[in-house]
Amino acid sequence: GTAMLFHQTLPKSNPSKAPPAFYRLRDVMRICALSRSTVYRRIAEGRFPAPVHLGGRASAWASADLQAWIDDPNGYGKAATLQS
Repeated sequence: GTAMLFHQTLPKSNPSKAPPAFYRLRDVMRICALSRSTVYRRIAEGRFPAPVHLGGRASAWASADLQAWIDDPNGYGKAATLQS
């Protein structure tokens, strides 16, 4: 199977090595190798997870949402449209 890049349970003892629960846009761009404009265009098309609003103007992506896209970038969002 595919190796999990993110772990669901984050160890409290060593926060520096634990993956964050949320990723900022710059992290998403690095991890997914997409430009800012591509990220937002794909969100609009339903082909990329939308960010979660953390309050104020801050928004970030949940690691589980990113993992779903990383597991199947091309299939992301298609399953949902096929069901309807």
